[in-house]
Amino acid sequence: MDAVRKDVELLVQKELESANKKFPMFRSRHEGCAVIVEEIQETEVELESINESFKAIWNLTKNDQYGENEALKIRKSAISMAVEAIQVAAMAQKFIDSEEVRREEENAY
Repeated sequence: MDAVRKDVELLVQKELESANKKFPMFRSRHEGCAVIVEEIQETEVELESINESFKAIWNLTKNDQYGENEALKIRKSAISMAVEAIQVAAMAQKFIDSEEVRREEENAY
C-alpha cells in the first residue's frame, strides 16, 4: 500500500487541479457535499460490480471452471473504483479549500 501512496496523492492533486480548471470553488457546504456524495455513490457502484463478479468467479471456481471473463470485469471495475476514490479525495480537498476561500472572503469585509 505504501508503495503507491505517493503516486495516489499525486493523482489526487492532478484530479483536483483539473477540476479547479473546469469548475469554480464550491459556493456552499451543501454544494460541496452534493459533489462528494455523487463521487462516493459512483465508487459504490464499482464496488458492487466487483462483488457481483467475484461471486460469479467464486462459483465458477467451486465448479472447477475458469473465470477469466469475470476476473477481467473485476480488474476493470477495480481500476474504475480507484479512479472514483481519487475523485472523492480530490473533492474532499476542494471542499476544504472552498471553506478556506469563503473564510478569507468573510474576514476581508
